[in-house]
Amino acid sequence: MDLNLVRLFVAIAESKNLTDAASRSGVTRSNVSRRLGMLEKEYGAQLLRRTTRYMELTQAGRILYEHCLHALNELRSAQLKIDQIHQTVSGEIRMRIPTGLGHFYIKPLILEFCKTHPELNLRLVINDQIHDLVASKVDLAIHITSAPLEDHVATHVCDIQWGLFCTPAYLRSLVHPLEEPRSIKHAKLIAPLNIPHRLEFSSQRAAAHELIQCEPFIQSGDYQFLFNAATAGLGVALLPRYAVRDAIRQGALVQVLDRHEVSGVGNALYVVRAANRQPSAATLVLLDLLVTSIRKMAPSWDAAHAG
Repeated sequence: MDLNLVRLFVAIAESKNLTDAASRSGVTRSNVSRRLGMLEKEYGAQLLRRTTRYMELTQAGRILYEHCLHALNELRSAQLKIDQIHQTVSGEIRMRIPTGLGHFYIKPLILEFCKTHPELNLRLVINDQIHDLVASKVDLAIHITSAPLEDHVATHVCDIQWGLFCTPAYLRSLVHPLEEPRSIKHAKLIAPLNIPHRLEFSSQRAAAHELIQCEPFIQSGDYQFLFNAATAGLGVALLPRYAVRDAIRQGALVQVLDRHEVSGVGNALYVVRAANRQPSAATLVLLDLLVTSIRKMAPSWDAAHAG
């Protein structure tokens, strides 16, 4: 039934007469009478008994009134809850974060966010696959890429630097020293799953690029696993610098070929949300927290390599 007709019938039921109902609804008396007739025809029952002095609902009218009133109350309740979602940090938020950054830095931020906002229902996925956020039913995602998704709202947070890292013991064990990009062929390469079987190097002193064909010894989409493989002395790992900051400071890992920049799977970090979805207050607050916090952390990722 037309929602306007529902509201009109409630106004009729709560009025003294049709003239009063018309005044409440902002329509003419004849319009009220005509639409009441439509309702009675639709339900096949008389809904109102009228005399020259008063009107009252029939049994069928009382039943319809109760259901119409309930429907309007439910809609008002839904509107209040929707308004609350957009005004307070509550409701449900669905988020995806990448494995490496998630395990190393983001999880503590999100846990503290949930502690601060107990009315929030969080649905968190930790993996490195990101496609269409609407199709994936995701409100917010962190994406490390060189080209953010089209048709999404992508906030650039910081640049991501990559490098090759291994334990000091593994470096000493190599017969061929790692002095030039081509020497990486003599080491066991540990790399992300979506890295092609060649590495692209660029020198800090020259604009030339060098492509080195190499077969990875270990590949995985789990950056925590790649980090563990490197610290276990299994080879030289291609990792983002944020993943090795503490290990570098502690001397557990060293960077090799540090005079050359090496390309990874993405050179920038973005926080992404769907463009065609109205963000809730929770989404916007969490987005601001992530952007602000990561931007504060990012300089320390490169600082470990500057000393």
